Amino acid sequence: MDEPLRAHTLTEGRYYLMVTACESCGKGPWAITSTEASQEGGKLLTTRARCEQCGSERPFRFLCEGGESQVGSEVERINPTDEPSRIVDLGQWLSLFYMLTESAASDADKVSARRTGFRATLCLNEALKFYGDDELPEESAFFSERTLITFREHPEKFARQRLRDMRAKLPALPKMARSVRRDEQAAKKKTRWWAFWK
Repeated sequence: MDEPLRAHTLTEGRYYLMVTACESCGKGPWAITSTEASQEGGKLLTTRARCEQCGSERPFRFLCEGGESQVGSEVERINPTDEPSRIVDLGQWLSLFYMLTESAASDADKVSARRTGFRATLCLNEALKFYGDDELPEESAFFSERTLITFREHPEKFARQRLRDMRAKLPALPKMARSVRRDEQAAKKKTRWWAFWK
């Protein structure tokens, strides 16, 4: 069996599945259908995932340093450390940021749009973790051939100051997290006590 993928949390694993192509159809994304924790302190998580394009199913194993305790937390955490991801590269985080930003902008539901915007900002923060002291990242920040080619052809798109300028236009993460928490608490209050019995 393949070595497990080293992730900080299962949430990071979910983002990996969003940018990983299906072997059968070449598309994706993958959606997790079930997750099981091993006996190793809940850190080795085996997930079954289904391709949303062709329906193919397969298992993925994630060795999550945060353990299963990070799963299902009220406000999403991808990576509580300053260390960059080992499974989602810089270009993929930026692709996720653009995709989620576009989705948030077109969402008529303000609550859903806020949550998606928060996730987009988390992805941009993950991208910034790949930078050292230089304005451009090292080529080791790109794990896939496609993102590496994009970097070589358009390095200006990966200039650290450009990413910082984008980040400066967005609200601070604690403020965004508070808004998401308020939305979730308000949604819980709307659930009537007798709905449990239906």
